[in-house]
Amino acid sequence: MTNRAGRIRQAVAVMVVSAMLSSTFVLCDEATKKAATEELPPWLAQKNGTKTVGDIVGDVAADKEEETKSSAAKLPGWKKDRMEKAALFKETPADVVIAAVLAEPMGRQKEFIQLKNLGGQTQDLEGWKLTLKNGGENEETFTFTASADCPTKIAPRDALLVLKKDAANPCGFSFDLGPSEELILFEAGEDAEGIDSMTWGNLGRGLVLYRSSDNEYEKAPQDVDGNIIDVLRRLGGFNNLITFLEYFDLDKILDGKGIRATNEWHNKIVREMDTDIPYTLFAIKDEHWDKTFQEMAGEWAPPLTATELLEIDDALVFDIISFLMVQEAWNSRSLRLKMRDSSSMAFQTAHPERKAVLQLDDSGTILLNYDCVDSPSPDEFGCGIQKGWGKCQEDWMNDNGFFSGRPLGYCEYECDKCYCDPMDGNCAQAIVSDVTASSGTKGVVHVIDRLIEAPPILKKPEPVDGETTTKKPTKKKAPKKEDKKKESSSSSGSSGGGSSRRTYGYNPWW
Repeated sequence: MTNRAGRIRQAVAVMVVSAMLSSTFVLCDEATKKAATEELPPWLAQKNGTKTVGDIVGDVAADKEEETKSSAAKLPGWKKDRMEKAALFKETPADVVIAAVLAEPMGRQKEFIQLKNLGGQTQDLEGWKLTLKNGGENEETFTFTASADCPTKIAPRDALLVLKKDAANPCGFSFDLGPSEELILFEAGEDAEGIDSMTWGNLGRGLVLYRSSDNEYEKAPQDVDGNIIDVLRRLGGFNNLITFLEYFDLDKILDGKGIRATNEWHNKIVREMDTDIPYTLFAIKDEHWDKTFQEMAGEWAPPLTATELLEIDDALVFDIISFLMVQEAWNSRSLRLKMRDSSSMAFQTAHPERKAVLQLDDSGTILLNYDCVDSPSPDEFGCGIQKGWGKCQEDWMNDNGFFSGRPLGYCEYECDKCYCDPMDGNCAQAIVSDVTASSGTKGVVHVIDRLIEAPPILKKPEPVDGETTTKKPTKKKAPKKEDKKKESSSSSGSSGGGSSRRTYGYNPWW
């Protein structure tokens, strides 16, 4: 028993001594490693220069986060606002409405119903219904059915054209549209309520009924045989615009004809306009001009006429009318294809020194931005080269007007800064779109909802004394008396680079 207890005490003593020696070795090993690490250079102390997978992933994530923060900080305010609005639009639900109806076709036209998705998400119309009510209680219904040949989905800002059913179009509706009808759009389901409707009376043959707003409609033909002036006469209500076009011989330019040389100050500018291409005309209705005539005359005086306005300031009128003429024929579809992912794009107008910035809003409606110009960059390179160098987002290009004289900074349309601000009201909206002249070979007309101001012409300021420029100085001849009016008009609305709006001798109506 005694021997057994002795052996147990010896074993316990051995175990205690072993534990103490082990602890000492560990402490010594750690101290040695720490000392060695302090003596090693940083690149060698980091585990002999190697990294684990976790270290690498963590570093990459940190780099990406830092890069994202850095790039976000570099974005100018106008671009951040636009990105936020685009993100919000994508979250809005689909909103399908009846956009246009051709009830009484003429010639080769076909009856159609156009639906448009105003929302930010795609809508599948399978199971939806179009119900036509003709006068009394008679109802006819067309139900959307998806198949390989019959699409039923409408993407955001897109439209779906539903034609009358025939051998070439098996997906269409079978009922007959006509005068005095009511068309109702229902969602899928037996008890679904109508979400949109359109009612019309006797529209007239060949006329399309367009939705211009929630409760307003405009009627217009799809196509007119002839030129743009013939389109305006067929639409009706554009007498003032026709008067202005004829006064400056712009009607001949729209018809592809040249003009004779005269002593009129605008003749040289008009003669240099391209007559080998069709034009897109943004037309302003008489009611907007008439309102302006009354405001300019005063409350107690009779309103001005188009002829009197030309006598007061024909340069002002020329600036507006020539800005409304955009080179080439652009309808909604061709604009969408041309612009692709761009939110806006500048197109050359008939005026040699102005471009019109066109946009498509969230519903696909054409917008004309009349307050977007390129303030020239303060160097010898120009906006196109600066954009190619990736300078559009740099601080000096977005100076909030400090040097550029423009709230969006330099190179607005070249750097894709232009956008329609509903608070500022800087864009006119097309309330009637895509009325073609001779199937588009003679041009396209879009009717806009207001009278606009032509944007200013901003030129690079002349260098002050002591500064050098890359261009050789040229001597200017003293203007002749008969050229005085011509100079004031060819760049009426131009400024030296610091003003964003023009001024006139009288108070302008805007």
